[in-house]
Amino acid sequence: MNAETVYRVDNAETVKIKHYALETLRADLVGIANIGRFAGAPVKMSPQGVMPSARSVIVMAIHHPDAAIELGGKKHPQEIGPYQIQYHMNWRLDDMSYRMSNFLEKLGWNAVPIVSSNIWRYRGYKDLKEQFAPDVSHIHSAVAAGLAEYGYSGLAITPEFGARVRFVTVVTDAELTPSPLLEPGSVCDSCMICKRECRSGALSKEIKGWNVIEYEGRQYRYANKNLWRCSWGEHFDLDLDLPIPDVVDEKVIMEATVKYGRRGGEMGSCLRYCLPKALRYWDRDYTNAPRRRRRYIENPEVQGAVPRGLFEEIRALGGGWGVDHVVVRSADELRESSGIDIGALMPGAIRSVSMVSMRRPLSLCDGIPNRERNLPDAAWSPIMTQAGYDAVRLLEKFGYSACQYLNFPEETFAASLTGAPGMEIRTLTLLTDAPLPLTGSELPFSARRNGPPRELTDRLEEEARLRECDLFGVAPAERLAAIVPDLKAIFEGEVEYVGRNKADSFHKPYDPVVTKEARRVCGPADYLPGAKSVIVIGLRMPKATVDITARTPAEAAGPYVFAQYETIMRLRVAAWNLTGLLEAAGYRGVYTLDLHNTGSVCMNPRGEYPDAFSNAFAAVGAGLGALSLCGSVVNPRFGSNMRYVAIVTDAELAPNEVLKSVELGCAGCSGSCFSACKTAAFQPEVHEIVLGGVPQRFRKFDVNRCNWAKRYSLVGSEGNQYTGWHLDLAYPEQLNEETLADALRQLPHIEKIRPCNFEQCVLACPHARKQ
Repeated sequence: MNAETVYRVDNAETVKIKHYALETLRADLVGIANIGRFAGAPVKMSPQGVMPSARSVIVMAIHHPDAAIELGGKKHPQEIGPYQIQYHMNWRLDDMSYRMSNFLEKLGWNAVPIVSSNIWRYRGYKDLKEQFAPDVSHIHSAVAAGLAEYGYSGLAITPEFGARVRFVTVVTDAELTPSPLLEPGSVCDSCMICKRECRSGALSKEIKGWNVIEYEGRQYRYANKNLWRCSWGEHFDLDLDLPIPDVVDEKVIMEATVKYGRRGGEMGSCLRYCLPKALRYWDRDYTNAPRRRRRYIENPEVQGAVPRGLFEEIRALGGGWGVDHVVVRSADELRESSGIDIGALMPGAIRSVSMVSMRRPLSLCDGIPNRERNLPDAAWSPIMTQAGYDAVRLLEKFGYSACQYLNFPEETFAASLTGAPGMEIRTLTLLTDAPLPLTGSELPFSARRNGPPRELTDRLEEEARLRECDLFGVAPAERLAAIVPDLKAIFEGEVEYVGRNKADSFHKPYDPVVTKEARRVCGPADYLPGAKSVIVIGLRMPKATVDITARTPAEAAGPYVFAQYETIMRLRVAAWNLTGLLEAAGYRGVYTLDLHNTGSVCMNPRGEYPDAFSNAFAAVGAGLGALSLCGSVVNPRFGSNMRYVAIVTDAELAPNEVLKSVELGCAGCSGSCFSACKTAAFQPEVHEIVLGGVPQRFRKFDVNRCNWAKRYSLVGSEGNQYTGWHLDLAYPEQLNEETLADALRQLPHIEKIRPCNFEQCVLACPHARKQ
């Protein structure tokens, strides 16, 4: 692309999508590729292979803060420091991909969001020869969408940020206006600094010529490197100071992980040292990496503080994510009041900007099953980090430097703030050289009781809609408590065999320890004494994601697995904000991923996440659907493609009625969910409970048989066979600690790091997708 490039006028749908990407999702860049640009891509890692009806590919990008790149990895690539923001950037990209797909659905189009990272086929699959192959390559998509070109290293580099950028992709059947391509060689000047600095030798050893890619008659190329060598430190965390063999393959990696263990994640030198020539300059006193020239810098003739609009936008960004307060302090104040020297943490820093939460401490009963899954930190960390990350990028736009994760002493600083009695104050802080206005250190809090239950309920529902929840419902706590005795008669005391990996590194072979746990059924009062209401919020699995799972030419499992955990991540953020609204109204709120503890989990690359049966009785009790015969919830609009989080509160809210429609049931179905279960987990007896006067009938599943498939990844057809696994073990005649441990030891050494399990019983349901 050059100064004479002429953009096509965007059609109406493209305008809406770009506006949503840039203004709501706060992408730094957005581009569109037509599907024809992927004609040469391998079918099993192409957008048309994932979704044959695809017409367009949307690519969004966010950039690494300059200070995170320039200050991270200075001493060693595996001492990444502030570069750890990359993990939170992946969280953000997942959030953007998922939300964009839902936005497209609301516009009437089908869309499949692609995960940011960590779901791939390590060694190819069937006719796919590529290694470490994602469902769709974001790097290739970024070039195809006109956002970047390939650097020598194979990274996608942009004119604005070089390689300091990450991408995410959404495949859609919407016909959108494509972005113009960058010209080959217009960004990468072949400086070869990446080749010189690469510690693993991936850009200088075992190079097999060039990878050549063609889009619309333009040929792009990048080094055909050995990805196993590249993954030595970048993926497998092996020490880059170890002697690396002349030939690196999977066997070498496996042996090294066992022999040496892990040192830590690598900050890739190919990324750290890559900037276009026009942006690249050196400041050796500041960093040993090139620095990025800014397009906009402060006008020296304008004295004083930054524009007030910038200051207020930073504060508004925090509030938009759910941060309770934003506190700005000067370097002098911090040094004098708390002994904190921010200049030593970030050269040139004169202000700290702290995202602050002020909440009542959560005291979950120790007897709550899977207590750690319901702790609010899973929502607190991304909310605080993303608010700060947006502030950092905004400050950079105005020509300032800013950075998070600089070992700022958060506890010391939080202790210097004054909040309401009994409140827990936590902070996450960024540093900047921007002369922002200062704030005080007293944190206001004014709790107030509300009017009638309907008023507060409406405010809560509006907050849930603001957080883009698809469903919101309320059940009286006594309605959900009333079924506890019946549920106990069905579930209580079931012995579950729980396997954990005790290896000191997840890159090593699985070293199992198996224990027995008795299932305990819970009710609202177990989470919050005096509970009066339970709020249930729900998010959809994208329709096209469910439709294409393991059905289209790509045979992709990744999009479904991604949706499994991304819905829960989004629901946690929404639940945090709803509990904050409850606290501001003078009430308490505690969220739970499975209120009655009658569901189970699926294992995926992010860990164990609640399955389709979790919070099922809470969702039905809140009027969001009816129970199917297999025990999942069927919603009138979204079928069984939903995930739910429940919030127990002592506020009296206006309840929903339990749905009485018999059309949601399983009458006339052949029981395809039961026959799809490879471990025969569903027991033959049909149980009945009455929720709000409405009978609900279901068959209980045997938790150990279910876990064998989707928690422990021992049944290939549950998803992992589509990523190249060859493990497929029958459920044993007698399950005990030894038989489960023996099975877990057979998990593949490398692939087990990124398991992909879906729920065949749900996928076989006519309420999930057309059979």
